[in-house]
Parts: sequence; structure tokens; C-alpha cells
Amino acid sequence: MNLILFDKPFDERQLAADDLRAEHIRKTLRAEIGTLVFLGFANGPRARARVVDLPADGSVVLQQVSTEPPPAPLPVRLLVGLPRPHTARKVLYQAANFGVERIDFFEAEKGDPAYARSSLWTTEEWRDRLRLGTEQSFATHLPEVAVYPDLQTALNDFYQTPQRIALDNYGAAGPLVQAIPAAATGAALALGPERGWSANERDALRRNGWQLAHLGPRVLRLETAAVAAISVTASQLALWSEPTSTEL
Repeated sequence: MNLILFDKPFDERQLAADDLRAEHIRKTLRAEIGTLVFLGFANGPRARARVVDLPADGSVVLQQVSTEPPPAPLPVRLLVGLPRPHTARKVLYQAANFGVERIDFFEAEKGDPAYARSSLWTTEEWRDRLRLGTEQSFATHLPEVAVYPDLQTALNDFYQTPQRIALDNYGAAGPLVQAIPAAATGAALALGPERGWSANERDALRRNGWQLAHLGPRVLRLETAAVAAISVTASQLALWSEPTSTEL
């Protein structure tokens, strides 16, 4: 991780010995008293903190010394056919890594209903994947996540997003880069499940005003397609003009 994420801001905080963040500071960073560490507050600022005490009980005491605004979230919303838990973990991590605004999953016609009942979704593990992706990216934005029972229910929540594009190798009129107008300020990207869109789902997308576009002639894994689609969209929307250094 490139920063340590906390839910709420603090001036001084003691991390218990069994807190994974304390373990990271002690064992991975090999911090000493006076060491400065990067941290962030969920959906808030980035910060720098000083290790002010390393008690014998294994805990760590941090004192905040400075803050700065974090990278802004990307105005990109993902809609994803619910994949196998192994793949969903990758999508959650990578999408959080990029800082997308929101990730919506739906139970697809070609998907397995058991996917939604996996431990990824019935425990807090999906939140952990978001946190890890956000910490890795040296950012603080945690995307909102929802799981819908079917595609149409999910599509009903996208009418406020003017630029809606579904990735599909078979029904696409052209490449993704050509589907995003120069004046666009954000986009919603839909990716089918691992076995692809059904005919009914393609029809639903068209009826609801989604364009179909592709990422080239190769068939990509879902997590690879998600990364490629976010990258192309962010570049086309000129969203990467922020400085990449920190003043902390």
C-alpha cells in the first residue's frame, strides 16, 4: 500500500497491536519514532503523520502533521455483469485503483446465481478489496458499490448519465474511443459477464439508450476489459491533467 487509509480524520491516533495497519507500519515500513508515513481519510484528504510512540505492547501512536487534497474521483461509472468471485475481486480492486465514481454489478442471464451468495458479497470482503485498491493508488476515494438482481433494474438508475456505452465485440458500431464525444464530461461503461451479453440484454441496452462499442478485435478477460475501458475513457475525457506529485 502507498498510503494507510482511515475512516475518520484524527489529530492523534493509537493503533492496537492486532490492527493490520500497525503491523504494516512496524514490519513493512520498519518505522521508528519520528518516521513520517503517508495516510488518508476515506473520501477526504491525504495526510502525513509522524510515528510518535512505539509502545512495548506492539501498538503504534500516530500524530497528523499535514494534509492535502486527494486526487479527484474519475467521473466514470461501471456497470458489470456479476462474475465469479475471483474475477469480481480483481474488478473491485482495479476500479478502486483508478478511482471510478461507482461500480454497479448485476446478475446476468448467463451468470451463475450462486455468485451473489459468495462470501465476497455476504461478508465485508468486497469493502476490503476497495480499500486495498484505493490505498495502492495513493488516493482516498472509495467507490460506491451496488448489486442489482438483473440488468433492467440496474439500467433504471443510469438515466441521469448522458454518455452510456456498453462494451461488446459483436454488436458494436465502432471502437470505444470514437463513442466518446469531445464535449463529454463523464461516462457510464457497461461490461457483460464472463460469458458475454445475452440477446435479451443487448436489446435492453439499446432500448435504454446505450451505445455498443468495442476495444478491438481480441476477446479480453473481464478484468482486463475493465482496465482498458477505464483508461481509454479517462484519456478521451482528458481527466488526467492533475499533477502526479505530492506536497506532503
